[in-house]
Amino acid sequence: MPLANAFRDSPADFREEATFPLALSSCRACGLVQLTFVVPAPALYRDYIYVSSTSEAVRVHVRALAGRLVERYGLSPTDLVVEIASNDGTALKEFQDRGLTVLGVEPARNIAKLAERAGVPTIPDFFNADLAATVTTRHRRAAVVLARHVFAHVDDVHDFLEGVCRLLEDDGVFVIEVPYLADLLAHREFDTIYHEHLSYFALSQLVRLCDDHGLRMIDVERVTLHGGSIVVYIGKPWRTACESVHRLLEEEAARELSSEENLTCFTREVAVWKQEFESIIDGIVREGGVVVGYGAAAKANTLLNYCPSVARSLAYILDRSPHKHGRFTPGTHRPVRPVAGWQSCGATHLLILAWNFKEEIMRQMRPFADGGGQFVIPLPVPAVL
Repeated sequence: MPLANAFRDSPADFREEATFPLALSSCRACGLVQLTFVVPAPALYRDYIYVSSTSEAVRVHVRALAGRLVERYGLSPTDLVVEIASNDGTALKEFQDRGLTVLGVEPARNIAKLAERAGVPTIPDFFNADLAATVTTRHRRAAVVLARHVFAHVDDVHDFLEGVCRLLEDDGVFVIEVPYLADLLAHREFDTIYHEHLSYFALSQLVRLCDDHGLRMIDVERVTLHGGSIVVYIGKPWRTACESVHRLLEEEAARELSSEENLTCFTREVAVWKQEFESIIDGIVREGGVVVGYGAAAKANTLLNYCPSVARSLAYILDRSPHKHGRFTPGTHRPVRPVAGWQSCGATHLLILAWNFKEEIMRQMRPFADGGGQFVIPLPVPAVL
């Protein structure tokens, strides 16, 4: 597979496109589902194309998360909030608006510059134990360390957690948000699998990692964002775990999430899904329909490379991010255009590739529906609405 966010600038770049193995394995000792091949992080993140501020759902989610953290832990303007992989500062702005001091750590230099221009101080580097020591020396220890949708991207999780231990105040809280393995398996979310996502966590592996580093899982919340994620609250070992932690661990044990039987069933279900989905798109095209994609997300590129006949059926793909306009999708080489472009080719069907934001997208594209257009939702079950 090509790298899911390695968009091509022009057709001249197609011939030089790199591909890498994309396969999952499961550890028989701890149950961690993980990639078998690690692409070096600088190749993935130094020049990045995803910005979180383009999604209304993400903005609403981080606003609510910031409010909960401030209220629950009594945060004040003297407290420091550090976000690892802070992107364009969308989440940290919510803490700034509540009067707190913030600091971002973002390895994508182009995205870090966007955050700085938005008034969010940002270190343009990868987070590790050494960087954590530097931050504590130059600034201070953090009341909150936030790691939203980055922990699954980390190869050396032990060094990462050692850095968090150095950075976190004794009574501080470390917040991890990751896609949840149980939702991935239950809803056949194979498109969540790409080279940036090295690990696919259940709560049990996160608890084990906390124990290894003298940390304690305090609480866990399940959220619908990105097809189903968990937000876990972690502190120093003197804290007490909430009932929510024990309850979810019991559910995972009963379901045996990482068992060979479960993972084999997932593989078979995805193969059946592929046949059904490709048949639906093929039928639309044979009947004279014109299909346009919406959402040139990383997950879209996993899906389209797995279903190349669907990719060939798309006139182009719409996206709200100006960073993707005029470029071509990795591997399948579909052109990406601004959202207003749907009117120019007589589209009859809009394939919502960023299906995890389908409600938001369908609201935005109400004029398309009012004109007789139909939406195609690929996952978890292919449907035409």
